[in-house]
Amino acid sequence: MKHLPKGISGILIFNPMKTIYKIIFAFSLPLLWIGCKKDDNGKRIIIPPPDTDTIYKAPANFRVVGYLLGDDIASGAANGFNTARVNYLNIPFSDTAGDGTVPNTKNMATLIASAHNNNTKVLVSVGNDFIAKDFYATENARNKFISNLIASVDKYQFDGIDVDLEGDYINKNYEVFMQELSAAVKLKGKVITAAVATWETDYFTDKSLTYFDYLNVMSYDNTGPWDPSDPGPHSPYSMAVNDLDFWTNTRGIAKEKLNLGVPFYGYAFKGPSVSTLTYAQIIARFSGSQNTDRLTEPSGSVLYYNGIPTIKKKTTLAMQNAGGVMIWELMYDTNGKTSLLSAIDQTANPGNK
Repeated sequence: MKHLPKGISGILIFNPMKTIYKIIFAFSLPLLWIGCKKDDNGKRIIIPPPDTDTIYKAPANFRVVGYLLGDDIASGAANGFNTARVNYLNIPFSDTAGDGTVPNTKNMATLIASAHNNNTKVLVSVGNDFIAKDFYATENARNKFISNLIASVDKYQFDGIDVDLEGDYINKNYEVFMQELSAAVKLKGKVITAAVATWETDYFTDKSLTYFDYLNVMSYDNTGPWDPSDPGPHSPYSMAVNDLDFWTNTRGIAKEKLNLGVPFYGYAFKGPSVSTLTYAQIIARFSGSQNTDRLTEPSGSVLYYNGIPTIKKKTTLAMQNAGGVMIWELMYDTNGKTSLLSAIDQTANPGNK
C-alpha cells in the first residue's frame, strides 16, 4: 500500500502507472501524512479509532479486510477498536530486522486475542518496509526469512501472511519466493494473500498468483502526490469496475478470490502542490462531506476522495463481482453515522442494525 515515509523533506517516489521517477520536495509539496498529523510541538497525533460500541459488524459471507498499522497498535491508537467490524486484519510493520522476524509490538497480543474472540483472522503483512529488496535472492536467504517469519506467525498466533510487495520488489525472485513461502504457510494450515495493482500486472507471473488464497486489488492511487499535473479522482467507481474486470477476465482469477480495495483517504490538488488527508480529517473540516466525493477547499485546492455513496456503490459491486472489500486504512475512518466502515457493513449485510 502506498504510505509515505516519515521524517524526511525530500521523497523519491516511483509511479508505476507512469513509469517515471519524480523528486518531490516538502517546500513545494506539503503533505499531511496519511493517518497522522503533528501538533505545534511536533508530537504525532493519531486520528482516533472508530467507536468501540458500534452496532455494525462484518457479514459472515463477505470478506471485509482492513489494514491496521503496527505503529498504531504500538502507540495505543488502535486500542479499543472493535475487531468484530472486519473479518480479516492485515498488520504491516516498519523498522523491522528485515530477516522475517516480526517485532514484539506493544498491545499486539491483546488485539489478536480480541480478534480471535470475534472470529476475525489476523495476518502479518510483509511489505516493502519489512524486507530488503534482494534479501530473498538466494535459497539460503529465502530459507532464513521464511523460517523466521513462520516462527513469528506461531509465536504471536497470526492466522496467516499477507504479501504487499510492490514496484521493483516484485522481481525475478518473487515467484520462487512465493512458491516456498506458500508451501510453508499451507503446511501450518494458515492463509496467504497478496496485494496487487492493475498497473503492476506485468510484474506478476501467472504461476505466482496461484499461490495465494485471495488477492487484494488496490483500486486507488490512479493519481496523487507523485503527479500534481494530473489532478482528478484517484479512486473513481469506474476504476473499480475496470480493475475487477481485468483481474477476472484478463488474468483469469476467480471473482471469489478477489477483494476490491477502497481508500479511506483523499488527495487535494492545487497547482504544483498535492496534500493528503484522511477521511476523518475531511469529515472534521467539511460538514456534509460524507455525501460527496469532491470538495473545493477555501484555499482553492480541489479535494478528491470516496464518500459514503461511492463506498456503498463499490461494496455492492464487490458483492456482485468479487468476494469482499479491502480497506486502506482503518484508522483513517470516523465514528458514528459518517463511518465508511459502517457503510460497508450495512451494505454487505442489511441485517446489521
